[in-house]
Amino acid sequence: MKRFTDTHSREYAAALDLSGREAGFALVDCEQQDVAIKAFCPVSGRGSPNLLSWLEELLDQKDVELSQIIRWTVGSGPGSFTGMRMAAALVGGLTYGKNIAVRCVPTALALAAVVKMATRTRVAALFDGRNREILVYSMEYQDGIVVPVGHEEVLNAEKAEAYFPYAGFDHYVAFAYDLPSIKKIVPPEIVSTIIAVDHLPVEYLAFYQGKKYDNDLTALEYIRPAVYPKQTGRQRQERIPVFSKVASGPSKIFQRFNK
Repeated sequence: MKRFTDTHSREYAAALDLSGREAGFALVDCEQQDVAIKAFCPVSGRGSPNLLSWLEELLDQKDVELSQIIRWTVGSGPGSFTGMRMAAALVGGLTYGKNIAVRCVPTALALAAVVKMATRTRVAALFDGRNREILVYSMEYQDGIVVPVGHEEVLNAEKAEAYFPYAGFDHYVAFAYDLPSIKKIVPPEIVSTIIAVDHLPVEYLAFYQGKKYDNDLTALEYIRPAVYPKQTGRQRQERIPVFSKVASGPSKIFQRFNK
């Protein structure tokens, strides 16, 4: 006798990351621990797609209702200040007033997931920090998971030359699209060892067991303070908070969630 499974009874954990040049989304079946969805789309420039419509399309393709997602993880960087806030605001809007668990997990931890590590292995994720600088995010493999060690750096070429010979990392990882900028700052002997990642293993954010769901979407990785352009008085009056921009998009997905 065949057993028929009601797909709408399944529960899922989701992860969303907007800290880099592309949006990454993953959906994991909580019971089977399978990756049901893993998708990416570019988010830079004026041609960026509407994220709500994109998520809705992905869920429709798998016949998944938004209300079936019981846990959300936001990739908290380091990376694009605007992107990280947008992801946090979007997830905050989708889960507002619902009994849904949320948390932030550093994007760098997912980057480090591509490295084969033993206990106490030290790994650094390198990011293009713009302004002829790089960001260094330090991690260590402990008890089967990668954890932050609470040490971050912002380095120009001069500082990088003095820093890396004594940094003591076993591995380096970076997004492939950041490598051209990183090569201009990091010593060649370090560049040759960097593991380049084309797409973030975004599903690792959903699987990550090193942090509880604390319902805090403000824990974003700001290695250095965000810089805002100067605005006129009228521009300041007309400025719309990020959350409002997200919520003002097509509301169909919100309506589905609130059925």
